[in-house]
Amino acid sequence: MNLSRRDVLAAGAASLLPLKALGALEPPQKTLRVAHMTDFHVQPELHAAEGMAKALEHAMGRKPGLILAGGDLIMDGFAQTEARTKLQWELFTKISRDHAGVSIHPAMGNHDVWGWNKKDSHTDGSERLWAKKWFTDLFHLERTYYSFDKGAWHFVVLDDIALTPDGYNGMVGPEQREWLADDLAKTKKPTVVLSHIPILSVTGLAGGYDQAKGEWNVGGSTMAKDSNELRALFFKNKHVKIALSGHTHVLDRVDFDGVSYLCGGAVCGAWWKGNNGNTKPGYRLLDLHSDGSFDERYVPWGWKPA
Repeated sequence: MNLSRRDVLAAGAASLLPLKALGALEPPQKTLRVAHMTDFHVQPELHAAEGMAKALEHAMGRKPGLILAGGDLIMDGFAQTEARTKLQWELFTKISRDHAGVSIHPAMGNHDVWGWNKKDSHTDGSERLWAKKWFTDLFHLERTYYSFDKGAWHFVVLDDIALTPDGYNGMVGPEQREWLADDLAKTKKPTVVLSHIPILSVTGLAGGYDQAKGEWNVGGSTMAKDSNELRALFFKNKHVKIALSGHTHVLDRVDFDGVSYLCGGAVCGAWWKGNNGNTKPGYRLLDLHSDGSFDERYVPWGWKPA
């Protein structure tokens, strides 16, 4: 059988089509694994230090590239003396150093603030490490909110702990929102936003129905009070894909306006006393793909209170 030059070229071109259709000429997908570990509440009591170490070892077995620590890293500094707060931070630091094989990027939790309850903490506000200064000094941060890149993804860590006359509320505030708008405008990488108090979550509705008034109530201490402004900013910046939070010690996921709001349960469960309702002590693993898609799952790590 005699083949013309035209026949040979046509056959060669046809043989390339299946390879291109299968994506052989496209760059391979790269994936970054992230452990979202929130609400450690480490303390000397209840075997919490031992538990934190085991939780970190459990997570390291899943080989994450980094840890996002979602706040309430210590049991409490809000209403504790300097000595008690120092003891808890020393536990957190030592256990992290000994058992976390990757970098930890922390968010500020309400229990990580030192001394806002002046009466119980025996402070007057003039102490060098008072309020959030302890946190920034410990983690060598210029301020309590920041951003960074890792692989194909951008990460933003917010501080939504605001002082109120009766304690605290969830709020980022106008100054930080302005910084956030500027930060998001500088990148088109798929973005994860981390805060302690949820920006949007159904967990605040659990038990939030006031039968006497016949109204639903979500308090400012359970969901950020500037949620509307933050969600509008995310909607404007379509590369924001995920918003992680903790605080409620309950697990949920809300997909809204193109953003997945993932409330991450708690490493400590019910403050080292077992499950918090139906949520087991655990952490979230996220596989972040270079095309902006992701997979996620909650991983109970097997804690049983003594």
